[in-house]
Amino acid sequence: MIASNTGARGRVGRPSVSIKPEQVCQLKSQHVSWRRIGKALGIGTATAMRLFKSLDGARPNTQDARPKTPDQVE
Repeated sequence: MIASNTGARGRVGRPSVSIKPEQVCQLKSQHVSWRRIGKALGIGTATAMRLFKSLDGARPNTQDARPKTPDQVE
């Protein structure tokens, strides 16, 4: 078994994002494209979109919504 010394060296993996969702929201409100927001903040476009969506709050899960059958309609 190989011993790991990661505790002595620090964290392993990708660095965490230090950008606040409000920064992305501010740029998006100025109609800046996702690609330009990513470049300006030094993050990927998908990360910018994810941060923007995190401000949206809890959205209802519509994937589980099924149309009502005639028996269920009142």
